[in-house]
Amino acid sequence: MQFIFTCSSGDIAFCPTEYLKEIIARIQSEPDKTFLIQSKDPQAFNRAISPKNVILGTTLETNRNKLCEGTSKAPNPSQRYKDFAKVNHPLKIVTIEPVMDFDLNVMIDWIENINPCMIWLGYDSGKNKLPEPDLEKIRSLHWRLAKKGFVVILKTKQKEKHGVSSKP
Repeated sequence: MQFIFTCSSGDIAFCPTEYLKEIIARIQSEPDKTFLIQSKDPQAFNRAISPKNVILGTTLETNRNKLCEGTSKAPNPSQRYKDFAKVNHPLKIVTIEPVMDFDLNVMIDWIENINPCMIWLGYDSGKNKLPEPDLEKIRSLHWRLAKKGFVVILKTKQKEKHGVSSKP
């Protein structure tokens, strides 16, 4: 099986609907390949029907809207969560990167409600000095999500920062 990260250098939320429909038509012509389409504005997914060979994804770096103010043009995290939870598609992923401080129980509730097939979890690899949670909170999030049966992939290492690695 071949996996293709569609529009990986951009966000489909910014492309015209007609162009998005052309992207979907191309994806439909390749049924034996799997495509990932990720957007920080999950409402964009409602502009075109997503075929079965597509995984839809969004980023939820925190549940605290104030931490994201002024960092991007994306809707705030709570809006992204609400919009993505409403998207009716069988294959979803959530990226929690760059992870910012969060409320553990709220994040777990959000993930359970979205029910993704995979979660990517990682620190700020761009060294932007974002308000990151401590390592123990990350471990708790990872452990609790894994215990609930979610596949959690640790994306970035924090060896320099915490003396640990994301690899076993």
